[in-house]
Amino acid sequence: MKVGFQSRCARSLLCVVLSLCAVTALAQTKAQKAFLERVKSVSTIDDAHISDHALVIWPSPDLQSGLDYEAMGAQLCLEYKVYKYLVVWFMDSSKYRRDKEMVMLQSYVCLEDE
Repeated sequence: MKVGFQSRCARSLLCVVLSLCAVTALAQTKAQKAFLERVKSVSTIDDAHISDHALVIWPSPDLQSGLDYEAMGAQLCLEYKVYKYLVVWFMDSSKYRRDKEMVMLQSYVCLEDE
């Protein structure tokens, strides 16, 4: 009888832990989505997403040649620990729209400032 009780307790505890992990992951996903929406609301940025620990930024094609990528990278890296990215990649939106070729304009590594 003790074994059955202990087994049920262990399963219940496991279910609670897994539920908490799922809630935390869902909250992180919602937080990342909100963060990306804030980033995309900046007039110089057309699109943004997080992929493989990289924040990928697609600047507005008309403005991308005059942007200060160092300053933008430094600003975006302020929240890298919260949203789980290590580098910011600035992609060439003009080239992608014209040739469907993905080319990086510049990258900014967030870990260098530590």
